Amino acid sequence: MPTRWAGVVVILASMVGPAAADGPEAVYVEGVLAPRRHVPRPSPADPLVTRLVWMDPTRVAVGTDAVARDEMRSLLRKIDVSVTWRVGEAGEVALPGEVRVILLDRVASSASGEPILGATPARFDGSPYVWVHVPNVRAAMGLRPEGPLAAVDSSSVHALGVALGRVVAHELVHVLAPSAPHGRGLMSEKLNRFQLAASRLPVEPAVGVAVRAALRGEPALPPAGTDILAATTAGKAVKR
Repeated sequence: MPTRWAGVVVILASMVGPAAADGPEAVYVEGVLAPRRHVPRPSPADPLVTRLVWMDPTRVAVGTDAVARDEMRSLLRKIDVSVTWRVGEAGEVALPGEVRVILLDRVASSASGEPILGATPARFDGSPYVWVHVPNVRAAMGLRPEGPLAAVDSSSVHALGVALGRVVAHELVHVLAPSAPHGRGLMSEKLNRFQLAASRLPVEPAVGVAVRAALRGEPALPPAGTDILAATTAGKAVKR
């Protein structure tokens, strides 16, 4: 796997279970075993607000950022969690309580060669963060994995923004609540292109329970069954 971390790889959500992930565009998400450090609460008065830092050092997602953030915000709103955003600069030190969302202009693959959409470590030594491999998300949406988005039609750019927002939302759930269960919708184990671009992506109630409990510092649900989260696309690996 080109991108090596200590026991991680993360991926995205889907609307339905395994039966719907038919074809070369399916994406797989596995569960998490290793506990992650919970994100510090923003303030005792409002624990259900998560502060995010949008970091796009190579400007690979310029043109999709507003749509991606709106989609992610909408998905978290379904579980009664609010977010605030600020734009960060490469190399800056994150503030306490922030989660960095880092957009990468590079591909990554699992050990079996499946492209990874996003990744997050099993544990954090410092401030928590997620990675999104934008070229792989582009390829999952039927776009060329590289090249300026200015050359892409506006509807495709909008659809890419929605897909990126869903990848980010899935990863954030795993950062905020490591015990959040997989199921259907946002936290399902398989995701294909249709699900990335569907008009609606449901979030199961159990996911909201786990995230709200984690943000309030309440006892966590039992962890999911494996130590790897992998956001991958079945079929041929995306290549530059």
